[in-house]
Amino acid sequence: MKAVMSKEIVGARPSVEWKIASVLGMDPETRQALELIEREAATGSVAVPGIFMPDAGVRARLRRLGVIEEAQEEDFSRVKSVVLPFGGVSMRDKRRWQEHGWKVVDARSQQVRRAQVALGLLRMEGAQTLIIGRHDDPETQALASDYPGTIVLEDTTDIARMRYAPAFGAVCQTTLSPRRVTWLSQQLRLRYRDARLSFLDTVSPAMALRERALESLCSWCDGVVVAGDRGEASVEALLETAKRFGKPAALLDDLRELEGCRKLALTAGGFVMKETLDDFSRKAAGGRRF
Repeated sequence: MKAVMSKEIVGARPSVEWKIASVLGMDPETRQALELIEREAATGSVAVPGIFMPDAGVRARLRRLGVIEEAQEEDFSRVKSVVLPFGGVSMRDKRRWQEHGWKVVDARSQQVRRAQVALGLLRMEGAQTLIIGRHDDPETQALASDYPGTIVLEDTTDIARMRYAPAFGAVCQTTLSPRRVTWLSQQLRLRYRDARLSFLDTVSPAMALRERALESLCSWCDGVVVAGDRGEASVEALLETAKRFGKPAALLDDLRELEGCRKLALTAGGFVMKETLDDFSRKAAGGRRF
């Protein structure tokens, strides 16, 4: 989602100026995936084997449509279609469900598909497969599930614990901070200089644009507001960006940490809907407190 950088929102916090990042929230591909599941739900019951997108607003929207998230296989026989999460699932599971005869609708992001294919090729070449990602993130877990022994690298401690292999092959979680991925991939190359490393950067291009858009506002603002769910990877990446520039940062639903700030930059994680940001603008224009 794009917005005008110089837009001001006044009313909710007197004498506070807001600027909205030029790129924030859902990108077109994410929005199209949401529209896909909405169309499926409009024609029949839908089950998702996991969480479709890690955002409270999206989950509430899907509940209103009757979508069953975190569905088990025994639920599949009661629905018209099984829609795969945007962050992916095990490809073994996908094939098994299709062979069983259930209608499987593939809503995975293109970067997740790319990462899954790359891991398969790297494993065929005999490489020790690696994923730069968060251990507890469903996307990383889905990427690793098809290739037992795949190592997840969340920080330099994980890299330090790696055992030597003649060849390593790495991809990354799509919603991480690009700068974090670059740093960890550099450390990875330094870990075993005599090993061969193949690294495919599978960070979403939109994530890089969100990060750069926020960086461009950090020289102006004295605080950063991030819309999205705490713990969601793209939200945490934007909070991390603000802190890297020495700016206090808070989530949109709790701005107490930013008391006293007079110039606030607004950005949003990769699964925040336009409607959520529009609602914030309406509340601010109406003078409501946050």
